[in-house]
Amino acid sequence: GEVQSINDQKTSRPLKHVWLEPEFLSALGNSETRAVSPRKLKEFGPRLVKALISVEDERFYSHLGIDPTAIARAIYTNIKAGHLVQGGSTITQQLAKNLLLTSERSLVRKLLEVPAAIFIETGFSKDKILEFYLNEIFLAQEGRVAIHGFGEASKNFFGKEASELSWAQAATLAGIVKAPSAYSPRKSPKKAIKRRNIVLNKLKELKVISEKVYDAAIAEKLVLVESVRAKRSVPFFTDYVRKTLPNEIDTETLSSEQISVHTGIDSEYQLCAEKAVDEGLEELEKIYPALKKASDPAELALVAVDPSSGTIISWVGGRSYGEGQFDHVSSAKRQPGSTFKPFVYLTALDSSLNNYKVAKTTSILLDQPVSFNIPGSGEWSPQNYDHKFRGEVTVRQALTNSLNIPTVNLARKVGIEKIARTAELFGFGRDLPKVPSLALGAGEVTPLELATAYNVLANGGRLVKLRSILFANSRDTMLFKSPYTEKQVASEAAVYVLTTIMQDVITKGTGTIVRKMGVTMPLAGKTGTSNDGKDSWFAGFSPHILAVAWMGYDNGKALNLTGASGAGRIWSRFMKCVEPMEPKLDFVAPAGVVRKEIDTVTGLVDNGYCPKERLIQEVFVEGTEPTETSDCSEGRRRYEESEPENNNKDDAYEIIGDIIKRIWGRR
Repeated sequence: GEVQSINDQKTSRPLKHVWLEPEFLSALGNSETRAVSPRKLKEFGPRLVKALISVEDERFYSHLGIDPTAIARAIYTNIKAGHLVQGGSTITQQLAKNLLLTSERSLVRKLLEVPAAIFIETGFSKDKILEFYLNEIFLAQEGRVAIHGFGEASKNFFGKEASELSWAQAATLAGIVKAPSAYSPRKSPKKAIKRRNIVLNKLKELKVISEKVYDAAIAEKLVLVESVRAKRSVPFFTDYVRKTLPNEIDTETLSSEQISVHTGIDSEYQLCAEKAVDEGLEELEKIYPALKKASDPAELALVAVDPSSGTIISWVGGRSYGEGQFDHVSSAKRQPGSTFKPFVYLTALDSSLNNYKVAKTTSILLDQPVSFNIPGSGEWSPQNYDHKFRGEVTVRQALTNSLNIPTVNLARKVGIEKIARTAELFGFGRDLPKVPSLALGAGEVTPLELATAYNVLANGGRLVKLRSILFANSRDTMLFKSPYTEKQVASEAAVYVLTTIMQDVITKGTGTIVRKMGVTMPLAGKTGTSNDGKDSWFAGFSPHILAVAWMGYDNGKALNLTGASGAGRIWSRFMKCVEPMEPKLDFVAPAGVVRKEIDTVTGLVDNGYCPKERLIQEVFVEGTEPTETSDCSEGRRRYEESEPENNNKDDAYEIIGDIIKRIWGRR
């Protein structure tokens, strides 16, 4: 249930902030994360135990740690084959190797196995040795997560307890032991089935199973559950933290101390991110089957941030950590496409970012054919996505509908150098090309860099450093604490005006997919599709959370999805999932913003005569709002329609005078 209040135990006064014990995400360090689910022998079930003993050590309960018959058979088989094809190690010898010796393949180690195995046999019962083995043996590698023991392997591959396995499933797991990498049912299903069938045949030879059971098991299809073991530890984010931690803590301390690293990952928001990715991909792959081609499936990234603190709260770096560990959030450099456009418009709206006459939402931009002669590259003629021209459009209309040509024309007026400077101030760095196509998202950025820049918009023009690590400590010693830093790099009023346009993107522009998918909270965002359709982006924020989503192919081939139809669906799923957890906040205008009722025909302030259908409420940075009134004269003033007739002579003279002024003003 909801916690209403928590009081200080000493003073009984309500506490404003309460720190709870953090949830464990993953083990850090140079070694891999080890996953194991210990079980008692009886919990593994008879099928798995019999399958394992049959194929690995059929005389397990009769030998004393070594099996001379198995060794002799192995020697004969290997000599006949001319190379090593069969081993003679017992289950006890394998356990000795894992617990007491190294995995080095040498004659010395093999000889040492014998006394070690006999030592184990004299100290423990057969059942206890078997229990140790079933819990200890390495069976799979899922990314950085090493799967040890049949209890964990059963859940990892089949999503069930070991005691619930069918004969075919038990034989599959027992068959892995010989070579976990070669016979992995996830990575090499055909080899795994072939090995499984060998185990089943051995069970039949030993009369453990009947011919009927054997036939049914052979016919059973290999059906695996999705690998979720790596997901439990937020693997992509964990790798990023592991990589960046040495920048904050010296190597000697890292190697000698037991360190706890605290991050801002929120488990509920992380689950929403993973769910959005999984369900979003499943939906898209049904609509566009080519996205799921096994040789090169479409990849993605999703990162979410608490804007005010810069804390990273969720992170998904790819479609499956088990299939590939390349982190697209921090490492995938891709063209941002139209998600870069807000920074062009902000440069025009903010007098501190340009030397050009400051633009406003009602400024007119031309949407007509235009060409540029790029030195070394020839002529460049930008096109709108729909290849149509609209003539004159306002700044608000151009960004809301993501029009390319008006954006490029605006960039020419403002200056590419100024736009590149804005990009640098917002955290993009200095490597973006200073060419006209920069206005449409030329250059390359990572999703994390785009999140950094959009976080400035979410914070009213303040650059807040994104934080993956909050602090790290060793017992009671604080080793590192991430400082909160912010720097005002743009006008808060100008950023708010831009935000209102980005709200229109979602309500009536290129980002309406968000509302169609049922997200209702206040949002500002922008779609993005890179050149040749290689990348699909969606970036946006509420007053309390920011998220960036990307989709594309690693080999750079065309994705052929727009920002809305691809990444927009995944972004929307994430926002819909977190919406119930979000505070009910709306965007609030800061000081320096004014609202005016504008005549859409003239772009001037309503003089009180304009028809309602021609009017909109518009926002401006104070001092840039139009002061001239529109020349609307048809009909009476709207606010006079409900007023009683006034026969006062002085008022009549005022009305006549006003009419004369309006007639004179038309000349």
